[in-house]
Amino acid sequence: MEALLEKALAGEGYFAFPGLLLLRGPDALAFLQGQCTRDLRRLSGPAGALFLNHKGQIEEAATLFPHPEGFLLAPWGSLEGLEARLKRYIVFDQVEVLPVSLVRLLHADGREEVAEAAEGALPPELYPLYTLLRGTPLLSDVRGELPQSVGLLHLVDYGKGCYVGQEIMARTEGKEVPYGLLGLRALEPGAEPPFPLFLGEKRVGEAKRLLETPYGLLGLAVVRKEVLPGMVVEGGGGRFLVEALPFKEAAWSGQRSSG
Repeated sequence: MEALLEKALAGEGYFAFPGLLLLRGPDALAFLQGQCTRDLRRLSGPAGALFLNHKGQIEEAATLFPHPEGFLLAPWGSLEGLEARLKRYIVFDQVEVLPVSLVRLLHADGREEVAEAAEGALPPELYPLYTLLRGTPLLSDVRGELPQSVGLLHLVDYGKGCYVGQEIMARTEGKEVPYGLLGLRALEPGAEPPFPLFLGEKRVGEAKRLLETPYGLLGLAVVRKEVLPGMVVEGGGGRFLVEALPFKEAAWSGQRSSG
């Protein structure tokens, strides 16, 4: 598994995620434009997009692919979750949301494409470790957070017009948010996340994910900006060293950490 991890961190190989949604119909463009954070008029290839709630918090996320009948959506969470999110907003729109048996291929060098099969894909159980070391959050890590608090503001196209959550995003445009995404290295392991994190007696954030790795127990957290790499926070019965992302181990050395 370590050889495959080394390959992925070097930008080689791809991960496969089966199950996409086809959004089609006369109103497909207008409907999706009013749901996601990206300006579909500029979409010429695959693009990540967020689906927010009315508070501007992340609810779902997907990669969008142009399609002759509308759009293909590859969920970053579950197919059922994204399908339910879309259907909740369909009222008089002339659109259909259909599951299709296709596969999203996410290449380790960042490219994405749609395929009918996934022969030769990296093991799916490697993906959480790969994303953790690279400091890339999963949907479960960022759900309920503002995009700018978790480093996903690049998935928001300002000025595109009205969409769910747009009012909050417009209000916060250009303003610094008090939270950011950082890494955790367990000094003393604690409970399963999520759990609040404290610096002294002050609550400063929340642990989102912890994972046993070849380098010990590592994790991701959303913490206040005054919490800097090198500081030690506590929570869930454990103590954690705060680290910058990506983790240093993402520059693979072929050696396990001695820590």
